[in-house]
Amino acid sequence: MKLRVASCPFPFRGSFEHASAVRERAENVIVVAEGTNGQYGLGEGCPRSYVTGETVATALDAIARWRQAGIEAITDVAALTAWMERNRADIDTNPSAFAALEIALLDLFARQAGQPIEQFLGIATPDIELRTSAVYGTGGTAKFLVQAALFNLNGMGTAKLKVSGNAERDRRRARLLSRFGPLRIDANNLWASADAAIAALKQLQGFAWAVEEPISSRNWQGLADVGAQTGMTIILDESVTRQEDLAALASGATYILNARVSKQGGLLRTLAIIRAARDRGIKIIVGAQVGETSILARAGIVAAQAAATDLVAFEGAFGTRLLVRDAVTPSIGFGYRGCVRLDQCGGTGLGLAPTAEVANACR
Repeated sequence: MKLRVASCPFPFRGSFEHASAVRERAENVIVVAEGTNGQYGLGEGCPRSYVTGETVATALDAIARWRQAGIEAITDVAALTAWMERNRADIDTNPSAFAALEIALLDLFARQAGQPIEQFLGIATPDIELRTSAVYGTGGTAKFLVQAALFNLNGMGTAKLKVSGNAERDRRRARLLSRFGPLRIDANNLWASADAAIAALKQLQGFAWAVEEPISSRNWQGLADVGAQTGMTIILDESVTRQEDLAALASGATYILNARVSKQGGLLRTLAIIRAARDRGIKIIVGAQVGETSILARAGIVAAQAAATDLVAFEGAFGTRLLVRDAVTPSIGFGYRGCVRLDQCGGTGLGLAPTAEVANACR
């Protein structure tokens, strides 16, 4: 087996802003795993410095180091799992890099077995309607209103709003969006303390039912205090990148896990953390990295199916609604009411083929 790797910074159709970053193009690493029989697998990771401390450069370096250490000799899931156990600390430090590599290997192994990825991983595929939430950034008023009109014309009332810290503007937007359906907000670790977060969030009570990462990540008692004082459910994103983080949760709040395949370090680790969360009675959101391609969207669909009845929301499959072009065909998207087009997820493995641009870029 041979690995070919590249970063493909596909441009966005427009910028996307939140409290931690402004993005105009994708930041990713894409891996093609080539088997000896001509079959291949595709993987993607989206490094984020404010989530896991990674950059595209560090992710590429990690994959290069793992290639030199002989990871291309792995030929099945058992060997991959054993390698992951031996290198757990390195994966914890470079989860998006490993996600790209691991998804590609699992895709290849599933194709070699002649099975869809869900069947290969032993995941049931319930007959569910998977819907993407509307997601609003912190951009200007005109941009926000256009997005609100378009999302609601498409029947997408369930929403996530990124807040900016401008109290009056955040309140106006939350009030408007709450009229269309359930609203959760994402602070991206905006407030410096639990007290500051509580004061700001009390202005949004009655509009939003949950808040994601209101303060610095892994401030366990502070997160519990925010939940207890505001009555909002706490959505855990940057605070939970490893399964061990769940054990540190402080009592006093209700929690939901935002499971993102890239952040979690691949599909196997994501499935494990979803199982652990469900065992603790914690519901699941399957999230996305802004600007991810259909490779990670397809992996997210696997995670959503594993969450089953504990899935609260899904945030992926924006594809070419956000990107000027995708990395693969078909490009997985959503239709009316945000319904993800699961009919595009057929074939063996992930069921995706790289575009000529990606195939030529990966070396």
